[in-house]
Amino acid sequence: MRLPIPRGRRAILALGVPLGLAAAGALVFTQMSAAGKTPAAIPNPGQGQFGPMLALDDKVINLSMTTPGGYKYAKIGVTIEVRPAAASFYQLHGTERTKQETTELASYTDAVPLLVDAVGTTVSSHDSATLTTIDGRATLKSELLVAAKKILGETEVIDVFFTDFVMQ
Repeated sequence: MRLPIPRGRRAILALGVPLGLAAAGALVFTQMSAAGKTPAAIPNPGQGQFGPMLALDDKVINLSMTTPGGYKYAKIGVTIEVRPAAASFYQLHGTERTKQETTELASYTDAVPLLVDAVGTTVSSHDSATLTTIDGRATLKSELLVAAKKILGETEVIDVFFTDFVMQ
C-alpha cells in the first residue's frame, strides 16, 4: 500500500516544518558543542621566564596599632605577575617583549584602582610586629595573591612580588 504524495500548502507544512526543526536542532547542537571547548591553557613560566609584570605605585599605609610602640606606617610597592595571552610571550626579548607586555597590561588598567585598594586594605590589617617577621611577610604576600586573584581572575595571576617594603 502506497501513500499518496501530498501536494500544495499541506505538503510544504508536512515536510518543511519537520525538516526545518531538524536543521535548527542540528545548528544549535553544533554551536553548543563548539562553545564547550576551551582553548589550551597558557602554561606557567618555566625556569628563568616571567609573565607580564603589572607594577602598582608605591603606597604609604597606616598599620594596625595592636603593638604599642611599633611602627605606624609601611611604604609598600607591589608588582603582580599576570598570565600572558599566549605561551609565545615567554620567548620574546627586548623591544618585542616590551611592546607585547604594554599591550597585554593595557587590559588591566580598569582593575588597578581595585588592586591598590586591596593592597591598602590587606596591609593595614597587619601590625608592625607581624610584618617584621619573615612568616608575617609571607602571610601578607599570600593574602595579596588571593586578593589579586579575586579581582583579576583565578587563572590570570601567577605571583605577587614586593618591590618596596619599608616601615617607620
